[in-house]
Amino acid sequence: MPRRPYRHGDLANALRAAALAILDEAGPNDVGLRETARRVGVSATAAYRHFGSKEDLLASVATEGFRELAAAMETGAIESDPLRAVGLAYVEFALQKRGLFRLMFGPILLQRAKYAELDEAARAVFVLLRRVSVSIDEQPREDNSAGIAAWGLVHGLSSLFIDGLVPETYARGITNAILVQRPRPEYQATA
Repeated sequence: MPRRPYRHGDLANALRAAALAILDEAGPNDVGLRETARRVGVSATAAYRHFGSKEDLLASVATEGFRELAAAMETGAIESDPLRAVGLAYVEFALQKRGLFRLMFGPILLQRAKYAELDEAARAVFVLLRRVSVSIDEQPREDNSAGIAAWGLVHGLSSLFIDGLVPETYARGITNAILVQRPRPEYQATA
């Protein structure tokens, strides 16, 4: 029986969707252009017209993930307690998109300078975290320790939950309790 030709108008997005499914099932090591093409019903040659390599496909998927994460966090940034809302959005994203989250913060992130769109999308998330953390710190610093602490907290919690080290049933409650009880920095003048 001959294979029906792929007639979708947006093969790149179909390939990204297939890659996301593989990420959720097996992880980034099992994502490949041939397998994503097979799942979509096109030849590997068609996939290579959109993505030159597996890494290019993964970078494109991670880019979309960072854009989605930034949009979710941006919604939280306008809440009355932006740090809490952004932190909850970050953890919720990780819980809902485990494979994508692992990809985004895996080895591909270290290669973001090679992919301009990925670098820009990741940077938007980091800038948003910094902006929200500065709003509680009120004293922006070069090292932005408040931003790193905020990111470390929500990223660490996300990893604990999606790796099953803390049961997911407690994830939202624990995250909320931790973010509500966060200590406020106090500054003392030194003479």
